[in-house]
Amino acid sequence: MMISSLFLALALTVSPQGNVDISEQQLTQYVNSKVRYAQQFGVPGLFEADIRTKSLQVSLARQQPQLANVQSLGDFTLALPNKPAINGTLKANFQARPRYDTRQGAIYLDNFTLQDYQLQPAELQQQFAPLMGYLTRSLQQRLASQPAYRLNPKDKQQAWLKAHVTGFELHPGLLRLKTTP
Repeated sequence: MMISSLFLALALTVSPQGNVDISEQQLTQYVNSKVRYAQQFGVPGLFEADIRTKSLQVSLARQQPQLANVQSLGDFTLALPNKPAINGTLKANFQARPRYDTRQGAIYLDNFTLQDYQLQPAELQQQFAPLMGYLTRSLQQRLASQPAYRLNPKDKQQAWLKAHVTGFELHPGLLRLKTTP
């Protein structure tokens, strides 16, 4: 924990104006270390599904200004009545609007929307389609309550930063926290 806090403190890039840049690589690393998603759901007699994310990849303002894209890669097990369970992989692309919460010193992803997804084995694509709405809502709820990035209040520099952030800007590949001098 101490090593990751030290790395995070060193990784924050301060611009000449005193603003702090957080790269999409830093967001990706933070999300993959802090946010775990595993969900079991089903309808008795119709199906049971178990979905687990393995990794998330965050990109910032690359496809559309002011929006982040999140690519999720995960595994699933789908059980249908009277058939053996099927294991596969799920790759889903989402779009979200970053928001900085000044009180918590955290970045959240709001308005999480599914853009597209791919399943392997591919023949499950049509059978899995009804579950994607549920999966999207579940991920939205999870990410609404889990920050995509949080400043560490125990670190002096980050505690100062938390108290002085006045807003943020999204640029291709980075999120800039604007500060007051």
